[in-house]
Amino acid sequence: MRPYRVAYEHPTQLLASTFLRALAEDDPVLVWERLSRESRGLLEGRYAAGARIALHRAAAVEADGADARLAEVVAPVRTSALAVLGGPAKLLTFGVSAARVVDRGLVYVLLLPEFGDERIVDEAEWRPAHLLAFVNESREWLVDLGRTAELSADAELPDPLGPIR
Repeated sequence: MRPYRVAYEHPTQLLASTFLRALAEDDPVLVWERLSRESRGLLEGRYAAGARIALHRAAAVEADGADARLAEVVAPVRTSALAVLGGPAKLLTFGVSAARVVDRGLVYVLLLPEFGDERIVDEAEWRPAHLLAFVNESREWLVDLGRTAELSADAELPDPLGPIR
């Protein structure tokens, strides 16, 4: 991968940790809120196909927790991520690097394995295990499934969200 500008204090660092914690703690509302519109659409389409219902009936899943479809729509992301990352407890051990700015609308963070207590380390002291990509939509940074898979492949890292089926 080509080197990108490093942003040492970027909102995606906290968002990545929050997203990983939501996956580990099975919080579908928070996972859904942190996903990009495109990622949500892909999951709604997957849900519609699996439930054998018209796509328009699966669209517009609400993140307020009252929508009964929410847990089922988000479940494949959580299941796949837990399988790749080693379960809820292991997922919570990942550290998050400074953000890498690809362009104004795309940023990624590296996930550092078994990082332990919060601390600052030199890049020479760690090796990334995965990366998580964010897109900027409506002035908000959101996790994007497609960009995460694409940038992971470019970096020759396994996709932390895995093959969502």
